[in-house]
Amino acid sequence: MKRFIVIAALVLSVFTFNSCEEDRWGFDNRVVFSAAGGEEDVDGDATIYNLSIGTYGGDERNAVEVAGVLTVTYDWLTATAVKGSDEIHLIALPNRTGKQRKLIVYGAISNRFTDITVVQNK
Repeated sequence: MKRFIVIAALVLSVFTFNSCEEDRWGFDNRVVFSAAGGEEDVDGDATIYNLSIGTYGGDERNAVEVAGVLTVTYDWLTATAVKGSDEIHLIALPNRTGKQRKLIVYGAISNRFTDITVVQNK
């Protein structure tokens, strides 16, 4: 009986820790651009209904929708997605600041969000 309780406790702890894992819906956690800038597509397993880009300080810009395409630009980064698609297109301008810079892209998926940290090297 004691052995059964130990095994049951181990199995339950595995389910508990796995259920706490953040669901990213297949989207990357982090995208890194070189100082030269460029473009990158980030694919996921869920459909995007809205986009925004923000800073770690809480300042945020929301996407504008035109003909079913969501577009948002914040400083050096632009994110676009076709509403209802599972792909976010990122465009980073060249970094001439001499410093690394970071922004966060938020994608609305149903009533939840995924976030992608976008870093650009110096």
